[in-house]
Amino acid sequence: MIGLVGGSTTLARCGRQCCLAAQGPRHLTKQQQQQQQRQARPRQRPCSSVNDVAATAVAAEGAAGAEQPPSADDSLADETLDYVQHCQETYGCPGLIDFSEGHNGLPKATLQHPAGPSCEIYLHGAAVTSWRHADGREMLHLRESNTFDGSNPISGGIQIAWPQYGVGALPTHGFLQHLHWSVVDSSWRERGEEEEDEEEEEDELQQYDLDSQDGQLQADQSADSYTDWRPQLSLYASTDSEWEQKWPHKFEALYSITLQQPDPDEQSDVDVAREAAEQFQPWMKRRREEERRDAEAAAAAASASAAAATSAAKQPAANAAAAAMAAAAGDPDPQPATPSVLSCLLQIHNCDETPFTFTTGLRTHLVTRDIPSHSKFVKVLGLRGKFILDYTRSALKPGLTVLDEHYVTFGDMVSQNRLFVDCDDEGEVLFCPGNPAHFNIGNAEGFKDIAIVHPAGIVPREARRFVEIDSARAVRKVTLQPGATWVGEMVLSAHDRYWDLPAWEAEDTSLVPLPDQTAELLQPNRTGGELTSEQLGAI
Repeated sequence: MIGLVGGSTTLARCGRQCCLAAQGPRHLTKQQQQQQQRQARPRQRPCSSVNDVAATAVAAEGAAGAEQPPSADDSLADETLDYVQHCQETYGCPGLIDFSEGHNGLPKATLQHPAGPSCEIYLHGAAVTSWRHADGREMLHLRESNTFDGSNPISGGIQIAWPQYGVGALPTHGFLQHLHWSVVDSSWRERGEEEEDEEEEEDELQQYDLDSQDGQLQADQSADSYTDWRPQLSLYASTDSEWEQKWPHKFEALYSITLQQPDPDEQSDVDVAREAAEQFQPWMKRRREEERRDAEAAAAAASASAAAATSAAKQPAANAAAAAMAAAAGDPDPQPATPSVLSCLLQIHNCDETPFTFTTGLRTHLVTRDIPSHSKFVKVLGLRGKFILDYTRSALKPGLTVLDEHYVTFGDMVSQNRLFVDCDDEGEVLFCPGNPAHFNIGNAEGFKDIAIVHPAGIVPREARRFVEIDSARAVRKVTLQPGATWVGEMVLSAHDRYWDLPAWEAEDTSLVPLPDQTAELLQPNRTGGELTSEQLGAI
């Protein structure tokens, strides 16, 4: 048993045989897999431990001549299918967490949030290969060179770098991305305990139904009853015999991926006490009633405006001035979709008798608009003043600089490999992919650095469409004592709107990306004069 913590749940290694062995052959070394393909064997059942796989293979060799066996490829495919079915039965929840076979039969899991976003995780390398917005837009880039052969890492998406981030004695970015991971847990939240406690408090308050003269107290009927289901998947990997000679340390790794929505803003104790006191004030009750009526009137006006805009010819404002006219006319702004949040929590446990040292990172490849044609808008904000270790010219001897500009940009299509030091949760790091949207990259725990990589000189055509932004712990190495656990969490938030304008962008709106123009919106205004409120509402 391992006492690693995943989210709010303490996870232990799965006792099911096929979880420990990950369907037998998928935990064999590369040499053993090649030997299995040279000699046909009877179908193997999953073993009770990784070490028993080799013993089972030896026993199978003795029985090879007894009967005509199926081919090794067929046996491996059947075992993979059995494992996928077991995961679906044990850890799946239809519509939230589903398991299936991906490219070339590799097992994968799909997390689907009821609000619309989804993500996809391959067990090979624990690679997050897809993260889609509620409208279906893909937000992660997969490299075109991927073979999905089960031996090479899946390049792109979100990759794990451990125990080495970057170049060193081990292969670049370490070996966790080479391993086959086992599913050990899944979870989802049907209804949070906090929401149940709030309902109990409301029930108690409703018992104090005073008349209006004494200050009538009623529970707020508009209390938010929405539940964020938060589907989560936890994967497990441990010391691998193929890599033990190159990195002779015993470890366990737990990787938890959660698809969720933003946490509500936390209230201070003073705010909670103030709201509780206001419940007893009759003038506050009247104010809440007035606010409710105003909100209903505004909603009705917005609905009428939307209906009029749908029936009218949709014609655009030609520039930002039209947007200002729309605001002056009082037309409601379209509400952006609820942000999608992807949390990636990596835990490393030292189960050896001696300490070991490592560097690590989660390498996120984000989709962008065509960078050369959107050079002003594809940019990173929030790193000004940070020290930079620049590995662009030399992977072993970085240059040291400081970022003086507001943005990190990519329009010159020159290769970048830069590590920004000490970027923990003290400030926001924002990324605009070239359209009116942005990502928030958060080092929630453990990770201290942000790396920005753009391989424009290596894959110039492909590099036009993505930027790699990593949460890393690379400058200050981690030394983990025996029995200790290190935790690193990266939280990505995808917002379907542009970030709040800083002062210099408010003065120069040419730096702000505009929405995509559809054929209808590109039609000129033929009515003459100022745009109507219906036309402005369609922007």
